Amino acid sequence: MIDTIKLRLNNVSNYPLTKFRYEHTDKEGKTLISVDENTGECFNDTKVRAILHHDTGNIIPLTKSNSLYNASSNYKLLYKYYIKSDCLDFEFSIPKYLYGSNILQFVKWHDQDSDGMYRYLMGFIKSFFNKYSLEPIDFKDISIHRIDFSYNQFFNSKYDALKYLSEQKQLLPKYARSTKNDYTNYDTSLTYVTKRYSFKIYHKGTEFHKHDKRKLSIKNPTGIPLLELQDQSDRMLRYEITFRKAQIDYFFREKQLYSDYVKFFFNERSRKSFRQMQPQLYRDVLNFCERGHNYVCAPVVQATAIRTGDVHFSKPVFDELYRFFWGYVKKFQLNCKLSIMDVIERVDQKNKERDELSDAALRRKNSFNKPMVVALSLLTQYYSLDDLRKSNLLPRSTFFRYQKQLNELGVTSHGRLVDIPPPSLDYQEYLAIFGHIHNTH
Repeated sequence: MIDTIKLRLNNVSNYPLTKFRYEHTDKEGKTLISVDENTGECFNDTKVRAILHHDTGNIIPLTKSNSLYNASSNYKLLYKYYIKSDCLDFEFSIPKYLYGSNILQFVKWHDQDSDGMYRYLMGFIKSFFNKYSLEPIDFKDISIHRIDFSYNQFFNSKYDALKYLSEQKQLLPKYARSTKNDYTNYDTSLTYVTKRYSFKIYHKGTEFHKHDKRKLSIKNPTGIPLLELQDQSDRMLRYEITFRKAQIDYFFREKQLYSDYVKFFFNERSRKSFRQMQPQLYRDVLNFCERGHNYVCAPVVQATAIRTGDVHFSKPVFDELYRFFWGYVKKFQLNCKLSIMDVIERVDQKNKERDELSDAALRRKNSFNKPMVVALSLLTQYYSLDDLRKSNLLPRSTFFRYQKQLNELGVTSHGRLVDIPPPSLDYQEYLAIFGHIHNTH
């Protein structure tokens, strides 16, 4: 469910042992720390490479990038230490960090709904910083700057998965709203990229063979045979959305989630009085509602939120991401094509219901032109509804009237499957195959 996440520890200088560790960690994840025997504080003898501008005398410290060895996985944990900004970034795939591959998913055995997944994610973040920091961390200093949602959908075979993907590619231009956004089809994937988020569907078996399989042959933390992982991933299509902070800001603003911090601002009378009595604070609140925010892992009081822009990465924020992801996944779910006999039977039933109406105007409105509807249904066996619309076969208003009737019958752009059954959209098969791994972690 959750894949890549970018976590930031702000105010690193407030945690001297942790600061010292990440300044001195070598490529094997070892840290040498000298501490005062009496106080337990680390000696301030760190040396950091920096750029010296001789014309101005400014010293600009360099960003330090490195990785930590992960004993439980083949996956190295990358981090960046921004010395001047006093923050430390971790950007990694949670399933690969835990299991070595994202064939296995970051989900609970039970409670895969938004409530359960939010609690599971917050618990993971807490355990992660308990492991990789050397002193207690204030969760108000931990912020989320990127989060990816994902889902591995199972099919009966590799053929079914790739056939389904080839049909999904026909839907992508329909959902690409602007030519400024980049949507691309590859042999085994499709992608759609905007400024705020990215969406992709790809064949997991192909990706696994190219990337994770070789690493797992060296170290396989789950012990699942590689042949089994390859066979199972060949039956999967993977859906992923990358939510950048700009998209989280968009939800926070458009869904008015900032109202939790400035409820008084939504009352017209109190807002008018507030504007007259405290004009500076009024401007600060306006700026708070419209600006980008820093999403931290602990509740934030109103005054701090307005002053700093820090807000809680709360359950309502997570809910918006969760709903958006599953809404996108459902957009790309396909149904079986109706046979012509099914269409004829449904048209006859609709016209039978029409004949039972007493009002003549209603009978005309609910009448289905059987020859025309059946003819259009035949054409949809070879062309999509979007292609038929663009062909100018019928006047625009006439086409949309018939398209509405076709949709009522079940003939839609999503009715594309002929020789494969529609896959399920749950975790039952996944947990039947990999549930034992989740019981041991």
